[in-house]
Amino acid sequence: MEIRYVKGHSSSGDGGGGIFIWRTLDIFTSTNPTIGIYSTDNNGTIIQSIVNGIPNNDGRWIRQYDGFINVLYFGAFGFGNDYTINLQNAIDFASLNSKINPTLKGSTVFIPNGSYVISNIILKNSITILGESITSTILYATQGTENEYMFEMERGLVIINISNLYLSGQKSQRGAFHFKSDFPLGPPFLGGLQNSKISDIVIFGFFGHGIFLEGGREFSEGLLPHQFNVFENVRVFNFSEFNNSLRITGQNGQLTFLNCEFDGNPIRDNNDVYTFKRGVNILIRNVKEYNPAVISFINCTCQYADYGFVIEWAENITIDNCWFEQLGVAISVKSNQISSQSGFQPSKSINVVNNRFANAAGFGSLNAPNNIKDGQCVNVSNSFVNVNNNFVVVTDPNGVFLDENAVFIIAYNNTIGGVSALGNTFSVNKLGRTFGIMQIIDVNAIDNSIDCSGHKLLFVNTSKTPIKIIKSSINAGEYLTIRADQGKITFVNTDNIFFVTPNTDNSFSIDNGQIVTFVKIDNIISPSIYETYQLVSIMREVI
Repeated sequence: MEIRYVKGHSSSGDGGGGIFIWRTLDIFTSTNPTIGIYSTDNNGTIIQSIVNGIPNNDGRWIRQYDGFINVLYFGAFGFGNDYTINLQNAIDFASLNSKINPTLKGSTVFIPNGSYVISNIILKNSITILGESITSTILYATQGTENEYMFEMERGLVIINISNLYLSGQKSQRGAFHFKSDFPLGPPFLGGLQNSKISDIVIFGFFGHGIFLEGGREFSEGLLPHQFNVFENVRVFNFSEFNNSLRITGQNGQLTFLNCEFDGNPIRDNNDVYTFKRGVNILIRNVKEYNPAVISFINCTCQYADYGFVIEWAENITIDNCWFEQLGVAISVKSNQISSQSGFQPSKSINVVNNRFANAAGFGSLNAPNNIKDGQCVNVSNSFVNVNNNFVVVTDPNGVFLDENAVFIIAYNNTIGGVSALGNTFSVNKLGRTFGIMQIIDVNAIDNSIDCSGHKLLFVNTSKTPIKIIKSSINAGEYLTIRADQGKITFVNTDNIFFVTPNTDNSFSIDNGQIVTFVKIDNIISPSIYETYQLVSIMREVI
């Protein structure tokens, strides 16, 4: 057995030295790629010797090491040079070691403190990338376009762990992470980022997307979800008005963002005039018939932009105990289309709970004339949103820059949606103004019904058609309050609507401005009617 000790990779003592053994097995020499998986010289752990200018194919020099795969082995010394090839070689070698029954061990790539210039790295399945420090292991992006990224993932299923890195965009047009779900070139046909963890990462100064989770996009692609992934202590500062700190589209589910920060880039001049990102920090959106679902943001921060969150046809999104500050519109929830021929699909079960909003509607009392001033903490259109137990504050409640048109919640064009608000508190009462939670509906003259959708509080327009059926999505035990708008409305005692009345016509009416309240109960009257609304009270004018 031949053994050699090398003092360094490029020069003595540079950290890339070590012990190498001459190996002649087929896996090191065969030109068949399925057999000779360790035959390619990677300038770090697998070295092909050159004899008189001719490559020696009788064997390879194989590095001996314990534990992590250090990028120093591959000549990435952290001196501020372009080390893209060196890091990719280390990742590719770790990927080989992660295969079933590997001959060599170790699938963790270690990057010591230093400065590394990177153009594009392809992440591989079943590897770990570990930096030494979130503050001092710094990867600098080369210039590129917004469709280019510092990190992308290979096709197929990818399970990875990445931690302890500082990514500096240097105002490059490229983005930081692009997780794009694609089928592998051969079976098994499964793709997506799954069961992975991205933690202790700073992403600063990119004009492209900070993190782009691009799930499956076409029906023909089948199931290509990103799912069961955790992002923890990830901080993104995006410099572009067109791109996002975090972008989630298509098939995405079971994602958790814990203690993360997604910000724009604030600028303040000598006259205390602020300019914030003219765009969206976090975008969550469907692509055709695929929509993101079951995503949680816990103890996160979102700041310094016209829009904090924009959510378009997503389901089960929970924003819990987060901090929103210096925003035009903190959270905007909308419906979206599957195709240009289809109708709009509402976002459902969007939960905004236990959060703090500070200068987060029209930038509060801050002087930001170039950004959105007529804003809201929560903006809802054709969607179902729960807004509970939040706190709202501004720096100066009597400030000259406080836009009096800014409101806490506004729901517009929300006839197929509903907003439930409960337990919210405010530093001053005027911050609690809302609009549109109480929707206006008409009586359906065909079946004598009112469709209350997701609403608990609404106006019903005056109608000569009596109301015999109430349609609602509230649960048994919840209350529905209806106010007559612009005239009289009449309710008829039916299997769906129940009350005791002395009238021979078994009905009652309320006039304009009067209010009636029902409670929904499990049906006990007719097995063919699954819901009944029991009259609770009628509020009439006192004479």
